[in-house]
Amino acid sequence: MLSARTTVSFPRIDAFLTDILESLAAHDMSVTAIGDSYVATCTFGAARLVAGPQRLAIEISAPTAPELNRVRYSITGLIGFVAKSEALQIVWEGDEVGRTFPPDLRLLTVQEIQRLTPRMRRVIFAGEDLARFDTREQMHTRLLFQPEDATRPEWPTLDDAGLISWPGGRQRLGSRVYTVRHVDVAAGQLRIDFFDHGGTGPGTRWLRRARPGDIVGAVGPAAHGPKPAPRVLLVGDETGLPGIARMLEDAAPETEGLALILVADGEDRQALRAPAGVEVRWLQRSHVAGDEPLSRAVHALDWRGAHDDLFVWVGCEFHDFRAIRRFVRDELKLPAARVVAFSHWRRGMSEEDIIAVGAHAVNA
Repeated sequence: MLSARTTVSFPRIDAFLTDILESLAAHDMSVTAIGDSYVATCTFGAARLVAGPQRLAIEISAPTAPELNRVRYSITGLIGFVAKSEALQIVWEGDEVGRTFPPDLRLLTVQEIQRLTPRMRRVIFAGEDLARFDTREQMHTRLLFQPEDATRPEWPTLDDAGLISWPGGRQRLGSRVYTVRHVDVAAGQLRIDFFDHGGTGPGTRWLRRARPGDIVGAVGPAAHGPKPAPRVLLVGDETGLPGIARMLEDAAPETEGLALILVADGEDRQALRAPAGVEVRWLQRSHVAGDEPLSRAVHALDWRGAHDDLFVWVGCEFHDFRAIRRFVRDELKLPAARVVAFSHWRRGMSEEDIIAVGAHAVNA
């Protein structure tokens, strides 16, 4: 068993510890409180975190070199993102294994591209060893796109500092996070629905030029899957639509509730398969500056009565997400265990902008 450790000077650890633990849990780690420590376990290894006065001590272990670097990278990256404002120095000691390829990296080859709506494309990928993506709890994957001028694919490595090294001397490969729409492990297929929002980000550029035979990298899975409940409220815009569609298809036949889906116009509506007791309600974007149509729709619902059996899932633009999360948390008093809410994007900010700012940009 390989291991490494670090003690991070962290004057405001009390203000960030809960968010750090939640971030680990959202990225395919099971977090358990044991005495004065928190143990996070995943398929690659384990981490033990002990918060002390103005410090955070961390020990990690894994059976192989690639898995040790994967755990090290997860801890370094997630804590650094959540506590970006603190400019933490995370220096690892222990086993040094050099650069390794991420053990969760899978190579996917485009098999087919289907037009679902004028702005939504379904890409069917072929790949090997896809079982890790076949999970309801962790619905998302990060795709890595090769540059347009690449003559052969090159992929990143993870180092002993817990950092990612990009190939070819590049600052980084283009990448974006997407919902895994469907996985067929036996057939070696993975499907992702891409929304073309008209921008120029790496995912959109790749989608417009994608052809059968093209190769992308996929890492994960992570984050934001549903939790079993007899009654649901699912809320999202075009970026949350693939997740809502998947949850409706997977829901038990007796499930009841409502799905609120915001789109630009009627052409963006899809035929969704849902339990008979779940209403799918389509909303149309108003294009009025400052309008938060999903939040308005949630507030306008009839909230009389008890909500003990309700699960709420929200995936949309930041401002709508923030307003809805505050409503279900502060006014409905739903416990965190029955709410999954996050922002897929934020107006006026690219993913690179968000990474530069840290978690505050999408979790405020």
